[in-house]
Amino acid sequence: MEIEQLLANTTLLHQQDLGGCILEVKETAQYRWFEYNGKSIQSLMSKATPKQVVMPVSQSLLLFLLLENNPTNILNLGLGGASIERALVSLPNIKITAIDASQPIIDMAKRYFYLPNSINVYCQQAEQFVEETTIQYDVILCDLFVGEKSPEFLFTELFYKQLSKITSPKGVVSLNIKAQSNQQLLKMLFTIKKYFPNITLIEFEDYSNIVIMCSYQTIPNKSILQQRLLGFTEVDLRGLDKTIEKMTYIPSHVQKI
Repeated sequence: MEIEQLLANTTLLHQQDLGGCILEVKETAQYRWFEYNGKSIQSLMSKATPKQVVMPVSQSLLLFLLLENNPTNILNLGLGGASIERALVSLPNIKITAIDASQPIIDMAKRYFYLPNSINVYCQQAEQFVEETTIQYDVILCDLFVGEKSPEFLFTELFYKQLSKITSPKGVVSLNIKAQSNQQLLKMLFTIKKYFPNITLIEFEDYSNIVIMCSYQTIPNKSILQQRLLGFTEVDLRGLDKTIEKMTYIPSHVQKI
């Protein structure tokens, strides 16, 4: 969809100063989203089908549904507009915990983005929660930004060492990141591989984001994922077929030079 089309006939629903950063919730007849300082549409939601994850980057975080790890305990670091929570809440036998450092964002998600009441939400720094929790999760999703940048702790070894301790043996971790350089990305990948041997990357033509999915277990090839997608009806995953084709598998035998 064209951004220009979204911006036409926009209504401002909410505006709040978060210590010099302006949070705005906007909508058109079809969509609702939020922005920081009038930049970058975030958590785009279809008003007609709120459970559909619209943005390709966010869609890719749902790839774990096509793995055979049968998740029951999901941790989402970065609540935002609750798109992941809305999509997954109707799945049986799944417990979702969401972490966000901003209480105004949590309040916004409840008021404007239909955050389900059954979701456990904690207002806490993500890195602090990961360090302190003793619970193991089958899926850990990480979609965290400071302005337009990924927080620095996402590029540290300590974070992935801690993640490995709270990821179940068949678990999967997916991260949405923006690396500042190829060198920073490569260093991050080598760090992740110390703890999670199986890694795939997904790059997007219209976005500078890169989604990294990593696991202790082998990640199925594209053809298997596409076949499973055809038979998956529990969650609206339309458009995920195109995302699967963008996946790049990092060989498990690659060594740092």
